[in-house]
Amino acid sequence: MTRYFLDTEFNEFGGDLISLALVCEDGQRELYVSTPCERPGAWVKENVIPILKCPGADPIEVEPDQIGHAIAMFLHDDKMPTIISDWPDDIRYFCQAVITGPGEMVNIPRLQFQMLRMDAYPTDLPGAVQHNALWDARALRHVFFPAVVSGAKEP
Repeated sequence: MTRYFLDTEFNEFGGDLISLALVCEDGQRELYVSTPCERPGAWVKENVIPILKCPGADPIEVEPDQIGHAIAMFLHDDKMPTIISDWPDDIRYFCQAVITGPGEMVNIPRLQFQMLRMDAYPTDLPGAVQHNALWDARALRHVFFPAVVSGAKEP
């Protein structure tokens, strides 16, 4: 079982997915994808769109129907990936992305999810940019594994 930390950005409440990031528990493997946002809401236009690409975060741009395939390729070697999120919408958008049609999904045989209400910000993670999916997933991993920085035991 390998844990992956998930974050998404979407166009206002209930709007279309804009970006999705998965950060492996080892901190080495990452997936960061984005898709065009035709009509961003005011808050998203001001706080998300300008930082989709920022220092340390350069997304792979894909069409919306290809996000699930990118996830499947990223997770293909893992027999039991566990997806950890701090908000239920992240899990919802992940699940919507892997569904390809009625009764069909990308080839991911097994998945587990954990939703842990943890505040990833404020963070002492160097370079972190809040509201960027990749940085937010990294910040979630960072708060989940304090041992990475402080030598404390894993939660």
